Amino acid sequence: MTQKSEGRVPPPERCVRMIDLVSRAGGSWTRTAAAERTEYAVPTSAGAELRAYLRERAVVAGEERFMARLPAGRVYGAGMVLSADGAELARDVSDDLGKPFERHWLLCFGKMRVPARLDGVTAVAAVNLGAGYCHWLLEELPRLLRIAPGEADHLITHATGRFAREALAARGGAERVLAARRGAHWAAGTLLVPSLTDVSGAPTRGTVEQLRAFVEERGPGRAAAGCGERIYLTREKARRRRVANEAAVWEALAARGFVKVALEDLSWAEQIAACRAARVVVAPHGAGLANLVFCEAGTRVVELVNRAYFNPVFWRLAALRGLDYRAVVSEGDGPIREEASEGGADFAVDVAKVRTELNR
Repeated sequence: MTQKSEGRVPPPERCVRMIDLVSRAGGSWTRTAAAERTEYAVPTSAGAELRAYLRERAVVAGEERFMARLPAGRVYGAGMVLSADGAELARDVSDDLGKPFERHWLLCFGKMRVPARLDGVTAVAAVNLGAGYCHWLLEELPRLLRIAPGEADHLITHATGRFAREALAARGGAERVLAARRGAHWAAGTLLVPSLTDVSGAPTRGTVEQLRAFVEERGPGRAAAGCGERIYLTREKARRRRVANEAAVWEALAARGFVKVALEDLSWAEQIAACRAARVVVAPHGAGLANLVFCEAGTRVVELVNRAYFNPVFWRLAALRGLDYRAVVSEGDGPIREEASEGGADFAVDVAKVRTELNR
């Protein structure tokens, strides 16, 4: 039963580790896996500048995994975990994109809604930015899969996206699903909290294997009509991070037998099947490339990247899958870098360099 409440309450006053919050509340804590150090292979085909950039990001130290039970724990928004009185925030399961403990946005948020009370056990799978496909697939879905169907009465997760609904249906389970959303605030009888799966932007081999196993258990699926072995994942319908000279890029690709694919028009099962069947994938940096997890080893991937914003997540994913990864980096001033302010900027790429990476 859910009891609705009205009014406002103060935000948390401080950040603590989840294990400290559980210990003080008399809950339980189970370590489920040791920290996983991951090394990502730098592609030998890359130029000197790109190799140097990737080498600096080729090793990531992970964190141990756990499952915690917190008596009377609270959840705010997209999976932020708080103590029963709301005064403490469990920072290690309440990601704020790498900001220091003392600068977490919720500490300075102002008044929050009084929490709605939930009877029984509530499990939280939602992660920060989990409404978007990439963070959902690589961070939230693996966390969700660690919660066994029937282990909780309520499940807090991002559930409005088509892909999320398909995954929930495939997973099964009779929990009442509570869609994570801005401003939502719940107080559970008992809160079940799995650790965050990986360091954001650094998928591990274990996560990749977990996702592939979940999908493969449900059969190969059927690719959308018109997809073939050479696909271009367009962002022409996106509002940001588009290829400014896409018409010229597409002309070169169409001449080589590529099919243009807008992933937002496909079901999740169709996206998976399209990437499974592909032998060459060309795409600008964007969430659709998270589907590289479903590509077969040896598939060639040509990622089109803005030199002012080179997030290495899809190179890392390709390295774990044994894909033939190439990057075509835009021209411009300054070194290859990852400036957050440039993350949504459109950019142009050299079409001749795209041809070169396809011909090698």
